[in-house]
Amino acid sequence: AVAGADEFAIVPEELDLLAAGALPLAALTAWQALFEAVKLDSGQKILIHAGAGGVGHFAVQFALERGAHVVATASAANRDFLAELGVHEVIDYRTTDVAEECYGLDVVLDLVGGEEGKRSLHTLGEHGVLVTIPTVTADEIISAAENMGLRAHGMTVRPDVFHLDEIAELIEDGDVRVHLDQVFPLDQVAHAHELLEGGHVRGKLVLDCR
Repeated sequence: AVAGADEFAIVPEELDLLAAGALPLAALTAWQALFEAVKLDSGQKILIHAGAGGVGHFAVQFALERGAHVVATASAANRDFLAELGVHEVIDYRTTDVAEECYGLDVVLDLVGGEEGKRSLHTLGEHGVLVTIPTVTADEIISAAENMGLRAHGMTVRPDVFHLDEIAELIEDGDVRVHLDQVFPLDQVAHAHELLEGGHVRGKLVLDCR
């Protein structure tokens, strides 16, 4: 694999290379969604869908570090995991409708898309904003927001070594941690994809190509 020198960041001493491999794409997605697309600030209230997933578990930690009040959706099995990360409120998406539970939110980070993303528009306050990550349903969610007089944005992550350096500093300071759900050898890549597509991964899956 070849990349420009300006796309590399130094791996924090606290991370081994397997954990470091899980970091860039997911962490940069969370970082740019929260701090570029939205400009999340201290004291704001944010709902993060799929808070225990690869992008989600970084997003909740970044939001908490910024001083936001964090609500996250997850299965009941991940409630304790998110509580350990410091999430203020965990909503079981299987038993609770977020539109009935949340209102007046400043930010929604939608990592699920589709009907869940559109339903989440009802949780926003008058000046709130929703950022949706799944590109396949972004346009319909943005259109639904416009029809309701609300704001919604889609976004696509981009390489940014300066953001990676800021994230690495948080890891070095102990404010953010990388959670690896499972590590697979390369010959089990198909099984890893099956698990990922099932939508119930906690943290990140990693392929060990060594």
